[in-house]
Amino acid sequence: MAAGPNSLGNRLRALRTGRGHSLAEVAEATGLSASFLSLVETGRSDITISRLVRVVDFYGVRITDLLDEVPRADSMVVRRNEHRHLYSRAEGIDVHLLSPDTRGAMMPVLTTYEPTGNWAEFKGAPGSEAFVYVLNGRLELDVEGHDVVELRSGDSAYWHADRPHRIRNAGRAEVRTIAVVTPAAW
Repeated sequence: MAAGPNSLGNRLRALRTGRGHSLAEVAEATGLSASFLSLVETGRSDITISRLVRVVDFYGVRITDLLDEVPRADSMVVRRNEHRHLYSRAEGIDVHLLSPDTRGAMMPVLTTYEPTGNWAEFKGAPGSEAFVYVLNGRLELDVEGHDVVELRSGDSAYWHADRPHRIRNAGRAEVRTIAVVTPAAW
């Protein structure tokens, strides 16, 4: 992540300092080290989406509150060039938000998993549900309390997202999925 004026790190630092928190306080509340949080804030380290969720939960905001707004011509339609997205180099995943309103009951996303892509440590809000449809490639889904399953192009899965789960690219080629989480977790 670049450390430009609108970078995620700068926005996290502004949120922290604006609320009067020290790095040590945020570290204690999130289980992340203060030195790691400092590296993220200065753009010298990437943060996984799962860890970012812990930080935004502490602040009581959503990940989408930290992303650039993309001007849209329509409040109902999201055009190809209007996707808001979050790329995690650390996880090898690129998530594109497909809904114009991120405060709705569900959050549809298009996710691309690089060959080493791995969405780990994820657990949704209590009562949340998730659906994923594999557009291409092979995806491994590991949901607590279930056997690990491999999904291939055309396969889908539906589960209670409040159970810890991990999603990873199970092959050597890029994987693309359409997923929906409800209630919207971002």
